[in-house]
Amino acid sequence: MKIALCATHLEKMILPQDREYIGVDHGVEELLKQGITPKFAIGDFDSLQNRQTLENLNIQILPERKDVTDTHAAIEYAISKGYDEIELYGVTGGRLDHFFAVMCLLEKYQDVSIKVIDQQNCIQLLKPGIHHIYNQEYYYFSLFALNESILSISQAEYTLDHYLLKRDDPLCVSNEVKGDYTIIENNENIILVQSRDAQ
Repeated sequence: MKIALCATHLEKMILPQDREYIGVDHGVEELLKQGITPKFAIGDFDSLQNRQTLENLNIQILPERKDVTDTHAAIEYAISKGYDEIELYGVTGGRLDHFFAVMCLLEKYQDVSIKVIDQQNCIQLLKPGIHHIYNQEYYYFSLFALNESILSISQAEYTLDHYLLKRDDPLCVSNEVKGDYTIIENNENIILVQSRDAQ
C-alpha cells in the first residue's frame, strides 16, 4: 500500500492528487491549501499558524519534547498501518539537520520503499540487486555509498564495471540516463538521487 507524507510548505510544487496523505505538523495546512484532506495528521503542531485547521481531522498530537521528529513519528505510524510505499514531500527545503535525519530513516526503514520528493529531486535507497532507472521524470542521477559497494552502471553517459564506491567518494555525481533506462547493479545499500533542471 502507498501513502504520501507532507511535512511543510512547498515552494511552487503541486502535489499529486491520486494518493492518500498524512499531514505532518505544518504540512496539514499545505495539504488543505491544495484542496487535499489528509487521511491522518500527526505532529506537535508547534509551527501551525491556525489551530482551527485541525478541526474535523483524524489527528495525533505529539509532545513538543520527544526523542523522534514529527516526520519520524509519521513514518512509524504509516508502517504500523501496513503501508510499504511512502513518499515524503516537504522535507528538503528547510533545516538541514531535519533533512539529514530523514536520510538516516531511509536506511533505518530499508525494508520499506521510501522516496524523498521535491520539485527537482527524488531520493531513495537502493538495496543490493539490479535496478532499472527510467528516463521519465528525471534525466540526471547520482549515487552515494553508505559504506562501500561494488557498483556497475550501464546505458548511462558514464559507465562503471565493478567499481568499489566508498562512502567518501563523490565520483558518481551527475550522471545521465541514456536511452529509456540505465541499469545499476550494487552489492550493498546505496543512495540514488534522481534530478531534473529547475522549471
